[in-house]
Amino acid sequence: MIQIVSAAEGFALAGAAGVILLQALDCGAALEFRRTLLAAEPWRLLTGHLVHSGWRHALLNSAAWIALARLFGRELGPARQAVVLAACMLGTSLLLWQMAPAVSWYRGLSGALHGLCAAGAVLWLAQPQERNGSDARHDRILPALLLAGILAKVLIEQRGAAPPWMQNWIGVTVITQSHLFGAAIGTAAGGILSFRQPENIES
Repeated sequence: MIQIVSAAEGFALAGAAGVILLQALDCGAALEFRRTLLAAEPWRLLTGHLVHSGWRHALLNSAAWIALARLFGRELGPARQAVVLAACMLGTSLLLWQMAPAVSWYRGLSGALHGLCAAGAVLWLAQPQERNGSDARHDRILPALLLAGILAKVLIEQRGAAPPWMQNWIGVTVITQSHLFGAAIGTAAGGILSFRQPENIES
């Protein structure tokens, strides 16, 4: 029987469907990161990443999650995706709470997805031979470029706001600190996971 999607892609598809469902149910106000409510409603530290400011925002992040699962299917199977995303969500929220007092509310998965991308690149870079049988030195070029690119992006963003076209398109101010925090946590998570045995993932 031909396998249409990998386990990693299946997990991402299910997660994306959940994101779309929450958008359809208009759960943003009940689940968003809201600074003044975190002490009484701590679940918002996680759920704030699963709700979005509008349909374009939700669809963009859902598509990005599926694309990352396809790209890093061998490095980030369902279990690793869940661990990295949970760590990036919780860590990003805690860092926003403590280090970005001007951020009163937040919605969106993009910070955690920056972390997922960074973690996947680190794992691929650490274990290039797991992807194919070619020269490992050549296999390290693409993940190195991906990691450098994601880190450069988040650092450049700290010098100013996200591109105006992006903010206009999704209809909300992009909280670039979430991208920085997510990428940093994802890089660390990828480093930690690289010391563990690779997952047995069918792609």
